[in-house]
Amino acid sequence: MTLKNLGSKTDVLNLLGNDVVASTGVGSAVNIQTYEGSAAFVLTAEAGGSGITYAVKITECDTSGGSYTDVTGGAFTTTSANTALVEKIYLNISELKQYLKVSTTVAGGSGAGALAVVALASKKYS
Repeated sequence: MTLKNLGSKTDVLNLLGNDVVASTGVGSAVNIQTYEGSAAFVLTAEAGGSGITYAVKITECDTSGGSYTDVTGGAFTTTSANTALVEKIYLNISELKQYLKVSTTVAGGSGAGALAVVALASKKYS
């Protein structure tokens, strides 16, 4: 399945709400059980400050409170120091486990920048 009828058939899944990130962390679990097919995952990151880089990736698990593992192909490009980034990756949501989280690793100097990760995905049977 492909992303089609983008305006009427596609939902926006908020995997990591737009927030200032100053330290390494993990977002809340998002249940993707009612979605299928190809999904676009979009990272937006503002420049975080002198020397700050962000490594952002999608992780998955069968249960919301279980141990999450990295999704193959689910890592965004690590941001360059003090540089903004917008990037999209595509994953087949039908091949992923039921719950997703975003993991963010902050490295380098001091500072903070806003990050957000959303997915555009189509519901089953819609």
